[in-house]
Order: sequence, then C-alpha cells, then structure tokens
Amino acid sequence: MGVYENIVKIEEMRKKMGEGDYETALKILNTISLKKIKNTSDLSIMAEVYKENGRYEEAMELLLKVYQKFKTRKVLFQLVTLSIKMLNVPDAEYYLKEYEKMAPKDFYNYIFRYRIDKLKGEPYEKLIDTLVTLKNTEYIEKWAYELAKLYYKAGMEEACIQECSDIILWFGEGNYVEKAKMLKAYYSGETDKEKMIEELKRRAKAAKQKKEESEEQSNQEEPENWEKQENPEEPEEQSNWGNQKNQESQEEHGVIEDDEDPPEEPEEPLTDEKEVTKE
Repeated sequence: MGVYENIVKIEEMRKKMGEGDYETALKILNTISLKKIKNTSDLSIMAEVYKENGRYEEAMELLLKVYQKFKTRKVLFQLVTLSIKMLNVPDAEYYLKEYEKMAPKDFYNYIFRYRIDKLKGEPYEKLIDTLVTLKNTEYIEKWAYELAKLYYKAGMEEACIQECSDIILWFGEGNYVEKAKMLKAYYSGETDKEKMIEELKRRAKAAKQKKEESEEQSNQEEPENWEKQENPEEPEEQSNWGNQKNQESQEEHGVIEDDEDPPEEPEEPLTDEKEVTKE
C-alpha cells in the first residue's frame, strides 16, 4: 500500500468522523497498515475511531504510542477520557493530574473530576460541589442539568427548582431546557412522574428511529473501493491535514434516571505542544 493511498484514506476517515459515521471510519481504518503510520496526528484520529467504536484497548495502545513522543494537552485529554470510558480509575486519576499541571485553569478539569468521582461512587455532596464549581467557572447546559438531577437525588428540592429555573432562563430552548422544565413541573405538581417518563420514552424512541433511518440511508450508498486508490507516482509524504473536529452526540436519557457519561466527551482543547514529565 502506497503512502499516497494512506493519505487519501486517512483524510476520508477524518471526514467520516466529522460526519459522525464512525462505522464507515472503522471500515476505512481496517484497510490501513498501522505499522506504516508514524504521524502522531494520524495515530490520534485512529485512536478516536477505535474509541467511538468501543474498541478501547486498541485506542489506548495508539494513544500511548503518541504520548511517548508528545506529551501534549490534547493527548492527555484523550487519555483521561478513554481511561474513564474503560472504567480505569487509577489511570484516569494519573492522567488528570498531568492534565491539571498543563492546563490548571481549564474548566474540563472539573468535568473530569466529576466523572471520575462518579465512577468511584463518591457521595452526592462531593459531586454537587464539583459541578457547582464548574457552574461558577463555565455554565454548560448538559452539566447544569446534571447538577439539577443531583439536587433531586440528594433531596434538595429548592436547589433543584432553582437550578432548573436557571437553565430555563439562561439557555432558553433546547433538549436540556425541556428536561429542566419537566423536572421543575414535577416538583410544582404540574405533572406526575409517570407522565414525565412516558414523554421521555416517546422522545427517545423518536430520536432512535430517526438515527436508524439516517444510518440505513447512509448504508445504501455505494461504498468506495479503498483497495484501488494507490497512486505510485505521488511523492511519499504523511498526512497532517488539520486537527479532527469531534462532534459530541446528544444522548437521550430520563429526567430522574442516571445518564451514561458523554463519549467524549466534550470538545477537545487546542493542541498544546508543551511537554510534561511522567513521574
């Protein structure tokens, strides 16, 4: 397989990742010989492909290879995220510590701290403190609603209602605003829990159906033949065509029930080439 062919495939793989078509991105990746890939940016996007397809061990192997060469903020972000996905608390704690050294003022530190503490089964009070700190630093719709749910679970009715009101006032519209309205309505007696859950199930079913229809339409498209793109006349150079822009998909979940943590995670920070020393 020629170097130019790899460049074409990797660029198309980036495109599919940007579109959220992780399955096709994996099919492309499976046709590439990883032994020939040296560019760390390419290895990083390949790790993302593996991660989004649930192949965490392979993703971690590639990320550690990148980390050995470049201990950047972006790679550390990926390592913390993946360690959490793998439920590996010790590794998540280690990489978060390194990330905090490199980006002490980044609000993602609080998101990571919350997700790790949630894995550890820390009490509601500790989880709430972390999300309140995040709110005071950066008010994010998803995590504001997560805070409202924690207030509910901790039996802090007034705090829950106030947080829901803040979400509605601050963000105005959207998925989490609607959920905040329903949670607030539940407390005020405007609706009951059963009706609320039925409405959420209906929305989740509609969203799932829409996603399946979109995937079916995508699968009907004629796949390109990745094995016939080699052009031996092109010069041998590696792909480094920009950073991938991952899009976090909205996850449907109940108002009261636990959510699955986001697959990544939030948007990744800009690459920072400052190195850290692994102790």
